[in-house]
Amino acid sequence: MPVFSVLITIYNHASFLKERIDSVLQQDFQDFELIILDNHSTDGSATIIEQYRIHPKVAHIVINEQNSGRPLTQWQKGVDLAEGTWVWIAEGDDFADPGFLSACKKSIENNSSFGLWYCDSNILNAETNTITRRFSQRRNGIFKTSKWDTAYCQDGVKEINECLKYDCTVNNMSAAVFKKDIIASLLNTLPPYIYYADWWICLQVCLQADICYHPEPLSTYRLHTQNFSSVETSLFQTKGEYFEILKLLYYQDKVTDKKRLINHFAYNYLSYSFFKDGMGKGSVLLKKYFASDRKLAAIVFNGIVGSRIFPSFYKKNYELKEPGEKSVKL
Repeated sequence: MPVFSVLITIYNHASFLKERIDSVLQQDFQDFELIILDNHSTDGSATIIEQYRIHPKVAHIVINEQNSGRPLTQWQKGVDLAEGTWVWIAEGDDFADPGFLSACKKSIENNSSFGLWYCDSNILNAETNTITRRFSQRRNGIFKTSKWDTAYCQDGVKEINECLKYDCTVNNMSAAVFKKDIIASLLNTLPPYIYYADWWICLQVCLQADICYHPEPLSTYRLHTQNFSSVETSLFQTKGEYFEILKLLYYQDKVTDKKRLINHFAYNYLSYSFFKDGMGKGSVLLKKYFASDRKLAAIVFNGIVGSRIFPSFYKKNYELKEPGEKSVKL
């Protein structure tokens, strides 16, 4: 049984695919199996994948006959096939430093209680092929801290209350490794998310186990026009998912400062723009919230109204942005 199962999830990543696969196969720590899952790519990705079929590290290749419509379906397939104790979901358009798995293995040897390990990541502009910054720089700026400059392992609930309840502070799935037993059970109960399944999973893992962070940027996130996070998103789907994440947090006894949490979500995630979105869409969103949880929706509605009546107060106290970063609120 390998220590790690590495899942490479692919959709139209032909331009980046060889670099991604090779960055896994060239890891310093070699006790892993590789599972490659293609979500019905149309750009020739399958041809590149086939070149690796006989590689001794490749345990499975799964090529969908039709697109599943959301990444988590691929995660579920991969975890079901995985035999490793730990799972790394290595997205097909990113790549890793050769020391990624060895750094994670060292943390496992020193801390047996965590369910989620992640490292810092470089952000690479695909158009210029230059690294623009690290995720830690933005997180430290937003939270006015130096937390992500040094390694740490801590209680998962403490991590939620410090930062994870306000934003998905785990860079992305490519930078994270999960204990298989935990993520497998979560994927079986995951709501039908399209955009924020990673945040939901990280929260759920931290409610059950500790979390560890490594400050070296051992993963590189490639920013390009085809990123799932870069494509035009559905207003109703994204805000509906945000509401469900808030609901998860609101009903957890160990999650603190619920009033601030609700105002934070109301301002940053659940509100809408009178000018950009219109009153019609706003009423549909509110109906969606009330249909999910009337009690919580009523409290959220008060926060939304408050953010419109006292915009300067909410902006000063709740806006989620790095100092100097342009506001996106209208």
